[in-house]
Amino acid sequence: MSKWPLTVLIVTLFCTAAHAGYLELGSSANYRRSTINSENYQESTSYTGSISYYFMESSALELSYTSGYSKIVVTPGDITTQYVTETNFSLIGLDLVFSVGEREDVFQPYLKLGGAYIQKKIYRQLNGFSKDKIGEQSGTVPSAGLGFKLKISKTFSIKIGVDAWTSPLDEDPVTVDYAGRAGISWFL
Repeated sequence: MSKWPLTVLIVTLFCTAAHAGYLELGSSANYRRSTINSENYQESTSYTGSISYYFMESSALELSYTSGYSKIVVTPGDITTQYVTETNFSLIGLDLVFSVGEREDVFQPYLKLGGAYIQKKIYRQLNGFSKDKIGEQSGTVPSAGLGFKLKISKTFSIKIGVDAWTSPLDEDPVTVDYAGRAGISWFL
């Protein structure tokens, strides 16, 4: 997986820090496991980092990077046959964030709209055989999200929201992926 999204995030942090109205750093992680039994389950993880530049009291540009992995194990009928499907994905996004209320408010709802570049690769493996790539997506996609922040202190908040993005628009059919997120943010 390419390291350029992380590089863009770091360069943006240093370039905007001197001129920022104020900056917000965010981080979130997501883990999910759904089990029928030890031979049939689904597991996924994702990590997101973001930096937001507030150019007005309630408006910001947010640059984010998400990396994730998903694994689905299915054992139909007899235990000698097992299918494993793995997905690796990354998403770098740029969104315009509109917050409701003032920066000092304890409860701060927000809405964001923008775009992202997505890369997704899907692999399947039948036990005893090699792993084969069965799908791949990459391209620029529209994205949106909504949520809220709960202010814990002057510089620290808990952030909860839902983000959604489509598959690349040149693919047929266009699908929508979404993720619920819970994380923390720090104002600088």
